[in-house]
Amino acid sequence: MREATNPGEGEWTPDAIAHALTPGQRMEFMRQLNLTKFSELEALGARWRKLIEDLRAGAAKAPGVLDYQRQHGGALPPEYTDVTELISERRVA
Repeated sequence: MREATNPGEGEWTPDAIAHALTPGQRMEFMRQLNLTKFSELEALGARWRKLIEDLRAGAAKAPGVLDYQRQHGGALPPEYTDVTELISERRVA
């Protein structure tokens, strides 16, 4: 994900959203943007802004989680849940 400035509420544009995403995510965003009804564009933008904000929040936490794992033999901090198996099962199903 390319680090871009974080527009304030109401300052996001489709271009700002697209530039905050990885190339694959950007392609999906543009596909959805082009196929979404005008009446639903605000909701689409809100979903993608939330995704960007969640990814940035997760990235900010990553160094702390990595430090914990280094000190605890690879274990996740107790407030985290390993969902690797759930994700794998969903992709297979």
